[in-house]
Amino acid sequence: MQAKTIPSYIPSYGILLLVVLSAVLIAWVPGKSLLFLVFLLLNIALCILNRKFFTHSSLVAFRTLVGLVFVFSSLSKGVDPTGTAYMIEDYLEAYRLPWLSFLAVPGSFLLNLVEFCIGIFLLFNVHFKLTVWVLALMMAFFTGVTWYDAVANPVPDCGCFGKALVISNWQTFYKNLALDAATLALFFSRNRIRTRRSLFQVRLVTILAAVLFLGFECFNYRYLPVVNFLEWKKGERLFPENPLPVRHYMTYRDKRTGQTQEYLLEECPFDDPQWVENWEFVSRRDVDPNEKMVNINILDKVDDEDPGLDITKPLLQEDRYLFLVAVYDLDALDGKGMEKVAAFVKKMRQAGYSSCFLTASTVARAKQFQKMYAMEDIPVYFADDTSVKAVIRSNPGVVLVRDSRVLGLWDWRRLPAPEEVDFAGFGQTYGFDR
Repeated sequence: MQAKTIPSYIPSYGILLLVVLSAVLIAWVPGKSLLFLVFLLLNIALCILNRKFFTHSSLVAFRTLVGLVFVFSSLSKGVDPTGTAYMIEDYLEAYRLPWLSFLAVPGSFLLNLVEFCIGIFLLFNVHFKLTVWVLALMMAFFTGVTWYDAVANPVPDCGCFGKALVISNWQTFYKNLALDAATLALFFSRNRIRTRRSLFQVRLVTILAAVLFLGFECFNYRYLPVVNFLEWKKGERLFPENPLPVRHYMTYRDKRTGQTQEYLLEECPFDDPQWVENWEFVSRRDVDPNEKMVNINILDKVDDEDPGLDITKPLLQEDRYLFLVAVYDLDALDGKGMEKVAAFVKKMRQAGYSSCFLTASTVARAKQFQKMYAMEDIPVYFADDTSVKAVIRSNPGVVLVRDSRVLGLWDWRRLPAPEEVDFAGFGQTYGFDR
C-alpha cells in the first residue's frame, strides 16, 4: 500500500503562519527570552528543511511580506535621512570608527535607497535573483550586528525604523530572525521564480524606484521631514497640561545610632526640636509622577566648576511666544543660513517677541558666535548634542513655543516673513492672548 504524502502547501503555509506569528509576538517580548529565541530558530530550521517544497503561492506571500517590511523600513528612515546619519555616527562611535563619520550622510542615503529598491523589486518581482542575493547578504550582516547590539548594547536604539517605530535591541534582533526565515524561503527558491515582465517594465520600475526615492530623501534632507516622528512636532505638548505635583523624599540619619529614615518632605517632623537636634540630612530624591514627554535638559550655562541650572520647564512652559533657535554645532552651521536666522530673530525681537539660542557647543564658542552675529543680547542655553538634534533636523532651525506647546518649526531655508507667522491663528486654536 502506497504511503500518502503531505501536500506541499501544508508545510509551506504552516511556516508562513509561524513567521507571521513570530513577527506579531515580537511586540510582547521586549527583552531577552530563550524560549522565544528557540521558537524563532525553529522557524529558520523548518525553512531549511522545507527548502525544496515551497509552493508558488506561499513564495508570493513571503515576497510580499518581506517587500512591505523593507519599503516601510526605508520610508521611515528616508523621511529623516539626517536622523539616520546621526544613528550611523552613533554606531561608528560605538565601534570605535569615528574617523569614518564623513560617510554617515552618504551611507544614510545609500542604505535607505538599497532597502527601498529591495522592497519594490520584491513587490514587483523584478531583478529577483540579484535582489534575493543582496537581501540575503544584508540580512546576514545586520543579523550579526543586531545580535551584538542585543547582547552588548553599544547603541540603545538601532533606528531600523527611524523614529516612526522605536523597538528595543532584542526586538530588533528577533525581527531580523523572523525576516531571516522568510529570506531563506526566497533564497532557496530563487531559481524557481520567473519574472514575467518586459525589459521596458523592469527598467521603468528600476528607474522610478531609484529616482523618486532619492528625490524624496533629498527633499527631507534639505528641508525638514515631511512627516515628523520626533518629540518636537507642530501641535505637540512638551509637558502635561495639568501636571501632578512632584513628591520630594528626604533621607535623614540619627546622629546617635546611625539609623537612616526616609520621609516625605511634608511629613518631616521639623516642629520637633529633639528630632531636629538628633537627626542630620543625608540626601534627597524627587519623584515626578508625570510622564516625561520631552527628553531634554536645558541648562543656563555649562561650566566645569558650575554645571548651571536646569531651566527646561520655566523656559518652555512660560506663557509667551518664544522663538528658540536650535544650533547643535556652532562650527558646522551654515553661515548663510545663520545670517537669515539672525535677521529673522532680530525682527521678531523688535516686534516684542522673546527668543533664545540652544546649542551643544561650549560656552566660549557660544560667546564668539554671539559676537560674530551681533546678538549678544539674545541668551544662549545649552543641552547635549543628542537632545538638540532631536529638536529640529536643521542646523540652524527655528522652533516657536508657548506654554510648552510647539507651534511651528522652520528650517533656515524656508523661514517665513515676520508678518506671515500666524499668531492670530495660534490664539484662536489654543486660546492664547497676543
